[in-house]
Amino acid sequence: MSKKIIALILIISTAIFGALYMYRNIFSFKDDNNIVALTKGKLISDVYTDKARYYPSDKVTIKIELNNELQEDFRGTIYIFYKHLESIVGKAKIQVNIKSGQKKQLNIFWEAPKDDFKGYLVEVYAVKGNKAIDNKNTAVDVSSDWSKFPRYGYLANFPEQSKEKSALIIEVLNKYHLNGLLFYDWQYKHNKPLAGTVENPDPKWKDIANRDIYGQTVKDYIELAHSKNIMAANYNLMYGGYFDYVKDGAKPEWGLYKDPNHEEQDNHPLPHTWATDRLYLFNPANKDWQNYIFNAEKDAFGVYNFDVWHVDTLGPRGTVYDYKGNLVELSMTYADFLNNAKKALGKRIVCNTVNEYGLINVASGADVDFLYVEIWPPARAHYNFLKQTVDNGYNYSDGKKATVVAAYMNYGIADRSAEFNKHSVRLTDAAIFAAGGDHIELGDTGMLSKEYFPSANLKMSESLVKAMRNYYDFLTAYENLLRDGLKESDNKIEIPGIEISNNGSARTVWTYAKQKEGYDVIHMINLLGIEVSNWRDDLGNYSAPPIIKDFKVKYYLKDDNIKNVYLASPDINDGKVMKLQFKKKEDSKGKYLEISVPELQYWDMIFIKK
Repeated sequence: MSKKIIALILIISTAIFGALYMYRNIFSFKDDNNIVALTKGKLISDVYTDKARYYPSDKVTIKIELNNELQEDFRGTIYIFYKHLESIVGKAKIQVNIKSGQKKQLNIFWEAPKDDFKGYLVEVYAVKGNKAIDNKNTAVDVSSDWSKFPRYGYLANFPEQSKEKSALIIEVLNKYHLNGLLFYDWQYKHNKPLAGTVENPDPKWKDIANRDIYGQTVKDYIELAHSKNIMAANYNLMYGGYFDYVKDGAKPEWGLYKDPNHEEQDNHPLPHTWATDRLYLFNPANKDWQNYIFNAEKDAFGVYNFDVWHVDTLGPRGTVYDYKGNLVELSMTYADFLNNAKKALGKRIVCNTVNEYGLINVASGADVDFLYVEIWPPARAHYNFLKQTVDNGYNYSDGKKATVVAAYMNYGIADRSAEFNKHSVRLTDAAIFAAGGDHIELGDTGMLSKEYFPSANLKMSESLVKAMRNYYDFLTAYENLLRDGLKESDNKIEIPGIEISNNGSARTVWTYAKQKEGYDVIHMINLLGIEVSNWRDDLGNYSAPPIIKDFKVKYYLKDDNIKNVYLASPDINDGKVMKLQFKKKEDSKGKYLEISVPELQYWDMIFIKK
């Protein structure tokens, strides 16, 4: 063999060996529990999706924003892992070269799986050599309909502004995967929501608080929401009219009255500076009122392309009568009104049942997309009421309806300039999300602190914004373990050496278990640092709960057909699944799993794969 041939063989062999070595290194990076980013947050500045919700087999765009704050150029690989619960269902990688101080955006495309109503965690890693330099996560909801896993937000301001500015606001809300937005107080009057006529709508009008509302801004928001697969909900009261409702064609004979002689129409007082100093209430069961308000709403829908009528109520009104002096059981009128509204308008319907007033009637008899409950202390101040509200909605609807909770945080300081308490907000969301519900709280003003949504004195800190991104990623990625047909389990839970409760008591770790086919789920919410069991934290002064590290959980179970045990938390590793060590044991109380848990900050979810 000639020297030239030998040399050529050596060159080829070296090239093949080098290629194989590089291939091994490129693909040897694996997503596991022990990955620790060396310079967290120094390269990957954000990861998010182009839409809030996807249909099966849709094209998903993962947007990865890079901002190289390293002291050197980065030449390496971006790895993307798509996970459903504990399983990797897809992966991708892209080579990246970005200089120190440079910014760059990557768009990664993924075909959503064909399975409907599934949540996914998307893990993104920047890898150099075989070491993770940085990582960040987002989530994907593949659902053909928003009503199974609603994530409800709001818009409260509709000033004259460019479509580009509106787009920026929608983009921020999209990053929380909000798949529905309530357009709060966008309308002209409660009894006449459309300003002008269908043929000639007014371009501008005053809302109930005498704020300027611009029709083009409302239209832009609806269009922009739809581009993100976000539903747009038209807000209005079920039974309200301005002081001059007679001028608009409504009649006193349709009203609700505080006396049987129709001398005093029931009303809700408002500030004297507003467009009406009170809202006069009508009987939802009165067919003439129904026809009147449905036609008024039909006009509004004819101009503004809303998907949903969000019907508000004011809760119990005491003893009320119709015009003829007959007692009206107000809560029993809701389902008929809502079903007739749906038939008349051909739109989706959502209804606020304040403090569960009317909830049974709506959950069992109304064709609504999901249940919506506005909760008010002091009667419902305890953490456990959050869970009970979600549980009641599930049970009253035979497991068919999701529940969205309106619960206003730090209400006692909402009239002064301050920041939300990030600890009580996280614990309240943990209580609602773990129960299987959603919390309407995020919108164009930031976060809700009062029932009047435009109120915006309290601000979100940067750390709270970051936490909420993680919590909504978690709610989306793990929707199938949080909100998808789970039932309560009576399996006993113990944490040796730590006080626990099953009802959200202060100074305990609140624990309970749920089950669905193939999984047991254990929730642990850390209330050890809370002196009172009041979710609202009126004074905004709750401290962070003490972090618990390296502890054991005893989970008693009726069978030991256990494959693996995992932990996921919005507070740890951006919600990434961690595989846990466990042992099967038995004592006088029965068989149990002894599960080793590395950490509990605010909320941990342990899930056991059967």
